[in-house]
Amino acid sequence: MTKQEFEPVELPEVEFTIQDGIFIKQMHMHRAGIYVPQHSHKYAHASMLALGSVRCWKDGKLFGDFTAPTPIDIDSGVKHTFMSLEPDTIIYCIHRTDRVGEVEIEDDHELNIDILGG
Repeated sequence: MTKQEFEPVELPEVEFTIQDGIFIKQMHMHRAGIYVPQHSHKYAHASMLALGSVRCWKDGKLFGDFTAPTPIDIDSGVKHTFMSLEPDTIIYCIHRTDRVGEVEIEDDHELNIDILGG
């Protein structure tokens, strides 16, 4: 049996800031087909699609395709991931931090391309 080789997964370029108890993470996907790794949070939050378009999955099920500008509501505890559908797509994830002073990630999950149809 030979070792199976995989292409490295390209991740978004990420920048973030915290102002007045609000955490904002900017994710810039320079080309189509870039995934935001699947994860979940302890609290509901909004992901603001500012530019471009994405495909979104929640708990491993296709949630839909979205075109900017539009907010995407994510409930607490829901595993979610995004894939850019066009170049220069930008998403802002927005969280309150005043509960504990940080963004509470409930769980990081492995990126499962199989459930994403990739």
